Amino acid sequence: MRRVRLLVPFVAALCALAASATTATAAPEPTAIPEVALATPAQEAALQQQLAEAKPVIATYKGKKMNLADGWQGAQACSEVPSGEIYCFDTAEEADQALAEIAPTVARGTSSGVVSAKASGEFGPMAYTDCYQGWVCLWEHSDFTGRRLQWSTSGTKQLGDWDFRDKASSGCVTRYQGGVLAYDARTGLPDPYMTLGAGYCYKFSSASYPTGGTFNDKVDYITM
Repeated sequence: MRRVRLLVPFVAALCALAASATTATAAPEPTAIPEVALATPAQEAALQQQLAEAKPVIATYKGKKMNLADGWQGAQACSEVPSGEIYCFDTAEEADQALAEIAPTVARGTSSGVVSAKASGEFGPMAYTDCYQGWVCLWEHSDFTGRRLQWSTSGTKQLGDWDFRDKASSGCVTRYQGGVLAYDARTGLPDPYMTLGAGYCYKFSSASYPTGGTFNDKVDYITM
């Protein structure tokens, strides 16, 4: 009987450890290091064709339309929802609250263990956990602060059209599957890119650039 009494707390401790390990791996890891490579000529040709077909990015902000390529006019968070519409807001908190109504199936999904801004009581630009499940998020600064740009639909995004070219310093990929390739466009040379895996967050200063330095403030376009 005594052996059983000793075994019960031991098993309970193992279960608790396993549960905590599962929770820890489910949440995005802010210090993940991206893999870096160079695009092939065939890849670049296909991507450039997609970029050439891109249309101006028109967002709704305070009830008015604006071309994001011309600047955000004071907005701090811009999001492309599943319908393809783009909305901008004064704060990330305002964006999270509005997206819960505009795109509830995307904004509220947190089954991967990602803690939403609303649930945690912390709103961007305060915590990288502001990137809801199902989104790809980029931030202006390496500590997941500053302007936040996010998408929920796949495609090739020319960051210059979003006023984010050479301005992204960190990002999260909280999709269930399918990562992101983040490229630096170089004329006459292969484009270096980072592979951002699903379920992770990244500081771009942790990714070594092929010719020296880091990928901080070097991303020109992404595919997702």
